[in-house]
Amino acid sequence: MSSRIPITLAGLAIVLSTASALYSAHALREQQQLVDHLNGQVARIQPYAFSRSDLDALLSRQSLSVATPAAPEAPPAPMKGESAPIAGERRYGDATAQFSLIEYSDFECPYCKQYFAVPKAVVDSSRGNASVVFKHVPIHGEASRREAFAAECAAAQGGNDAFYRMAGAIFSSTAGNGTGTEKPLSVIASSIGLDGAALSRCIDNQEPLQKVKADFREAVELGIKETPTTIVRHNPSNRQVVLSGAKGPEDILRAMAKLVQGNGAAQ
Repeated sequence: MSSRIPITLAGLAIVLSTASALYSAHALREQQQLVDHLNGQVARIQPYAFSRSDLDALLSRQSLSVATPAAPEAPPAPMKGESAPIAGERRYGDATAQFSLIEYSDFECPYCKQYFAVPKAVVDSSRGNASVVFKHVPIHGEASRREAFAAECAAAQGGNDAFYRMAGAIFSSTAGNGTGTEKPLSVIASSIGLDGAALSRCIDNQEPLQKVKADFREAVELGIKETPTTIVRHNPSNRQVVLSGAKGPEDILRAMAKLVQGNGAAQ
């Protein structure tokens, strides 16, 4: 059984070297170019709202930078013949890890596609000290919404493992910017061992609607204005750092080191 070791600055250096080996210098330069381009486009991003009135109500609040959203209400019990509402965190890694990387993402965001493997690589190299939680911010219209639903419907079939397999398959099948996937979502699901017909019914019935809306609302309340955005949180101290844009693994690890040193916003 593997043992978890506390992250120290020396430990982070080891993790950084391991993670950095996964990415060439050329890839890191491309990541920086993507980040620079994305930062120049931030002002143009208009969040996709499930309903205009819902978004207006959120934006009319005096404070949008609430650090910790209120605990979600328990979903109502399903009526006879209905499926149970889809809920729960979409986590990759150990829920008791020292660090949580909370990733606000959109399947139709090209930068999110580039970034998706980065926090997972950090988790895989962290010796159990970090985990990722994926949150939906579907800002590219109907394609984003249906893909978010598809990933959640995959989770309903096979838990978080199925979610992350479906998420990776969706990112691989779309060019982004609202174009949708090259193959039908049901075919993608079947190709990774899920029930494609059941997934289509789940999407059409909008079973993940409340879960996806809750993630979107949380992003709005936190003042997140671009995807991807990652909150790096040190769970023992509740300190956190917000990283906007498609960062590289070294950026995440530097944020973790900063939090270990006692820097970062305490929440």
